[in-house]
Amino acid sequence: MPQFPSIETLKNFKVVFWDLDNTIYAYEPAHQAALKAALKEFSELFEADANTSKEYYAVARAEINKRLHGQAASHSRLLYFKEMIQNVGSSKISKAVNLEKIYWNAFLKHMKMNEEALDLIKKLYENSIPMAVITDLTTQIQLKKMKHLKLEKYFSLIISSEEAGVEKPNAKIFKMAMSKMKVKPNKCCIIGDNIKTDGGGEPLGMKVFII
Repeated sequence: MPQFPSIETLKNFKVVFWDLDNTIYAYEPAHQAALKAALKEFSELFEADANTSKEYYAVARAEINKRLHGQAASHSRLLYFKEMIQNVGSSKISKAVNLEKIYWNAFLKHMKMNEEALDLIKKLYENSIPMAVITDLTTQIQLKKMKHLKLEKYFSLIISSEEAGVEKPNAKIFKMAMSKMKVKPNKCCIIGDNIKTDGGGEPLGMKVFII
């Protein structure tokens, strides 16, 4: 079973990059709780049962993902809910704003830190090893997650796919992160959960640790 690298191993690098979702905290439990809360509201607003609401969400998500593939906006819950409302034939498009708020409020409430990750982050911080986050999704919510998890003091910066204009594993986002941290590929590493995405820096010479 994959494990976090040791602090002794990480001392060999000038900068340690981290993935956020499913690496520093568990994504799925928070997502399921958030989706349940938002779909409950959707069901009440548009008189749809729970299963129908889930189907509307799945269809809307697929449509947005297909339309905006490779862009941070492809993960936008606001766009998902807006698409859902349009698909039920309602003109109450502005309700999407409240549905998004319900979703993310519930998401943040149910986030749980990976304690092993936190322990390693603290050790790196104590050893004065600079850290930064490379993450997909939009900047605003990723910053909210960092604040909610009380991680801001440990990280020098966070690079999102929204500001890079591309998602992992596109090399551009990794190059942007290294440029901002002023570090060469062979002097840094990334800790993540998915080799297909977080491994995007490997062809550049960045060491990748998958947990």
